[in-house]
Amino acid sequence: MGSPEQLRDGLQAGAIAGLRYCPRALWQPASQAAGALMGAHPAPPVRQWMLNAEVMTGSCPSAGQVRAAVVSWARTQVVSMQLPRWSPGRIAAAVSWDPAALDLLRTAAGSRGAVVALPHMGSWDLAGAWVAGQGLPVTTVAERLPDPQFDLFVRTRNRLGMRVHANTETGVMRHLLDDVSSGRLVCLVADRDLSGSGIATHWRTARGAVDGRIPPGPAHLAVLTGAALIGAACHYTDPTHMRIDFSPVLEPPPTGSSRRRAGALTDRLAEWFSMRIRDHVQDWHMFQPFFDGVRP
Repeated sequence: MGSPEQLRDGLQAGAIAGLRYCPRALWQPASQAAGALMGAHPAPPVRQWMLNAEVMTGSCPSAGQVRAAVVSWARTQVVSMQLPRWSPGRIAAAVSWDPAALDLLRTAAGSRGAVVALPHMGSWDLAGAWVAGQGLPVTTVAERLPDPQFDLFVRTRNRLGMRVHANTETGVMRHLLDDVSSGRLVCLVADRDLSGSGIATHWRTARGAVDGRIPPGPAHLAVLTGAALIGAACHYTDPTHMRIDFSPVLEPPPTGSSRRRAGALTDRLAEWFSMRIRDHVQDWHMFQPFFDGVRP
């Protein structure tokens, strides 16, 4: 018999896996009710989201915005689990995008290589599945959660055509360099620094520039390989559709050390992320501490 922690992790993984069979008629009203409750009596993670959102937008979220944020988060969890059962046609129909931006992404991936960096917005799993459906092989990195949850997410993303590395995997940067060189599209969720060794940057908030850190991977990969770094941000446009916005190619300065060039490139990425987050803050799933000193 496993430890209490193993039992808890297994139960959590089972509950998440159960979402793959949860119909919209059940999860949507349940999430609306939970969102309304959180708007009136926010739990600690929701209070943290409210504080993060206030820094980004300059105003305290309304009860309606809190409800929308909870529904958006729930939708992302459900979509991630149910995607392997979706047909390619359904995945394509659920996403809107700028065709010119996709052409630029495809051209970059086929020539110099491409790294796509995303904030925790909308469903990055749907974005990855959609990109893979466009004929671009996808590699990503996942947070090393407890084994049952991590294994579940890896299996789910593998079935969607993605290659997944754990963020704690030995030699993960070397694997990503190889993937870029072999023509795979490396897609990294890159607004929250889990390592504590991220690149110092400035978030462009309604309060002005706020110090922060971004994971070093996307900018370092782009600088080391010469690949194009492109930002991508997802937001829900209605109950059945999601929009993916792509940035122009973000280029580092032409001269300087690799560390200095990566730092400048990260700052450009943070500026682009900031604008997307402010515009669609309800779809930013940042329920953890994010800004220094900003806690309930």
